[in-house]
Amino acid sequence: MKNEKSRPVQQSLPGLQMEEEIEGVVERIVFTNEATPFTVFSFKPLRKNSRITAVANVEAPLVGQQLRLRGHWTTHKRFGQQFQVTGLCIEAPSSAEGIERFLASGVVDGIGPALAKRIVQKFGKKTLTVIEQTPHRLGEVAGIGKKTIEKITASYAAQSELRDIMLWLETHRISGTYAARIFKKYGSFSIDTLENHPYQLASEVEGIGFVIADSIAMSLGIAADDRSRIAAGIDFALQKIAQQGHCCIPEAALEKQASDLLKVEQASVRKVLQDLLQDKQLAVEYVGSETLIYPPYLYRAEIKAARKLLYLQKYADPIAME
Repeated sequence: MKNEKSRPVQQSLPGLQMEEEIEGVVERIVFTNEATPFTVFSFKPLRKNSRITAVANVEAPLVGQQLRLRGHWTTHKRFGQQFQVTGLCIEAPSSAEGIERFLASGVVDGIGPALAKRIVQKFGKKTLTVIEQTPHRLGEVAGIGKKTIEKITASYAAQSELRDIMLWLETHRISGTYAARIFKKYGSFSIDTLENHPYQLASEVEGIGFVIADSIAMSLGIAADDRSRIAAGIDFALQKIAQQGHCCIPEAALEKQASDLLKVEQASVRKVLQDLLQDKQLAVEYVGSETLIYPPYLYRAEIKAARKLLYLQKYADPIAME
């Protein structure tokens, strides 16, 4: 079952599982948890009658989407054999049946199952080429007017952009599973953001932290001591400090931690840190000779808590003690 239409992409090494690639179509979403994200879906490999169960740490794909999955086989104690996805890429369906299923799934705005059937009956395997290159021809299908053509064209273009983002990420050795979240945030500016402002992703896209953003930046050849990298590294260091239960850190300690994290000279960190303080992108308090640096959101939270305590001290009714 596993060998047909699949190919190994990594040699098996001692202690490691062999990775494979499988192309096919999403048949059904079994379970999804957007908060994690985590998805289990039924997947039909191309030119096979059997189905497999795929498990992926991604937002749910759309029923009818044709995907190329990369991953390895595992056995769940309760659910049996599953394909653990480590990467995926959206592919354009090639058969008329696959195209109809793709369009009928709702992936393209303006097309439902009935209309998908009529479009594919008219254009067959050339359907997607028509939508992409000569969308005015959709008017030849009964029930499609000018507004519907515009809706279909715009929605299909968005799907094409999503595929481009996935391809860009995979080319730069980053999992394409982040594509949907990046596209949701930046839309048509996604590739531009990836190429010119990769560290924005760390603070603006859920699930993409400094480590992934840094991997993208390094793949682009951004220097280790680039200002944007050091600024993002300082922010990451502050996040790690906050996770340990602290709202602030002495300036010298922050410089040292960021320098060790980024593997750059402490003087370079100090210069960027001073710029961030001057631009009020970080909060600061002076306690004696100590300069304490805060992430702005924690500084605001601490000020609000202190004001609330002072208010309670001044106005709260005393509790009678028996």
